[in-house]
Order: sequence, then structure tokens, then C-alpha cells
Amino acid sequence: MADIFKNLRGVLGSIFKLGTNGVQIKSASGELQVRNSDDSAYARLKIAAPSADADAVTKYYADTLEKPTIVSRQADCSTALPSNTATRGYVVVTTAGSGAAIGDILYDDGSGSGTMTIVSAVEGRTLAITDALSGGTVTFETDSIYIWDADGSTWTKVGDIGSVTGALRIIDFTIDNSASQDSTSSIPANALVLEANLEITTAYSAGATIEIGNTTTSNLLQATTDNNPQTTAVYSKEQRTSIGASASVARVTVSGSPAAGAGIVTIKYTDPNN
Repeated sequence: MADIFKNLRGVLGSIFKLGTNGVQIKSASGELQVRNSDDSAYARLKIAAPSADADAVTKYYADTLEKPTIVSRQADCSTALPSNTATRGYVVVTTAGSGAAIGDILYDDGSGSGTMTIVSAVEGRTLAITDALSGGTVTFETDSIYIWDADGSTWTKVGDIGSVTGALRIIDFTIDNSASQDSTSSIPANALVLEANLEITTAYSAGATIEIGNTTTSNLLQATTDNNPQTTAVYSKEQRTSIGASASVARVTVSGSPAAGAGIVTIKYTDPNN
């Protein structure tokens, strides 16, 4: 039987049934209801993931506003939105573009076809980051909770100095004789570094030099003249150094290709109160 299409402005009754045993659309008490076949209970309504502020939301989407959204993947949207994979879940945007901004997340429906859906940024949305994410314009530490701060247009790590001003924070990590080594944790944007310590626990080979900085300035916190890697000791440099406008890991650069050497780097920083 061919499909029949008619222009309908409305129906006189308050309920409209779809199919012989199908669900019903009902108008009652000023609201639109989806009812089961005999109008004895509500029926479920399934919709796609929302992409605009006025869209209805799915339960899966709404749940992400009540608890941290688990994220283990990132997306570079500078050239195109990524395609859906075979794994359903949420993906955080770390490079903006193609309609997606920093603060948005993407929904991968697990179908393996089509492109991921943009879920617009919402003030207070929280992410549970399961794996460290780097390489984009924003970075995330492993096993950490982040909150979207719409006023600052930034993801803020819960408990980091972005939310605890005036507190002294410490990054502490071991180093070996590798050429370039980064801390796991990042120093937040505009943080003030008060002290950078280098403890040499195993003397480095002759000719080796060490400097401590961030991803943009290798000697920002300690220059090669501030320590002697060939002597086991603690080399401390008190200072008042801004980490810069972007969050960054602490980076240790070991030059001279030493065959041996080990140490511990300790960075003390804060977001000072005015």
C-alpha cells in the first residue's frame, strides 16, 4: 500500500495513537505526554543527543550534569569533527574548530559511522579524566576531576590553585639521565613559583648540565649555573616567577648525554591572594 500524506493542523481529541498497538501522544493538564497502547502508563521517548541549548536531553546526557563525565579521549577539531568509533562515550575538545569550542565535549555514539555530536559547554560540568591528555591547546592530568568555568573559559582542576587561592602547592618528581623529563602534574596558568629545588641523589657524568623550566622556557626556574649535577647535594633557588598565561608541566632538560645520574625535583608554587 502506498504511503498517504495529508496536511493536518490538529485533531479534535486529546490523544493520538500510532499504529494498532503503538504508543499514544496525549495532551493532558497542559503538557504533552507519551502513553502506552492502552493509556494506562507512560511510555518511553527516545531522542538523539542534544546539540543546541533548546534541545531536549537524553537521560545519558542529563546524568553527565549530575556526576563527572568519564573521559579518556581527546579531539582535535581544527580541520573536522572526528568520526564516531565503535566505542560509545564522551570525548573532550582540546583543539577548537569545526563548530566545537574549548569547553565543549563530543558524544561518540559507538555506531562507527557519521561524525560525533557536539555537546555545548555548560557552567559547572565536571569531567573525570582517566588518562593524561596532552598535545592540544589544553591539557589534562590523569585520574583528575575538572570543572568548566564559563567565566574564565577554562577547565579548572578540582583542588588545584585555581579554586584554592593563597595555598602553597608542591610538585615533586624524580629524574634520571634522560634528555627531557616532565612532571605528571601541571602548574596552573598565572601561578607564582616561589622555589625550585634540585636534589642530586646520584652524581651525573662529567659534562652533564641540568636546567629546570616549563614547556616554553627551559631555564625559567633554574639555569645550569644554579646547580652542579656532578655533586650530590640539594640546590635551591628561591624566586618569584610567574609560570605564564598557560598551564604547563615542569620540564627538566639534561644536556651532555650523561651515562648516569638521578635526582628529585621539587617545585613550590601558589595562586596568591591579593
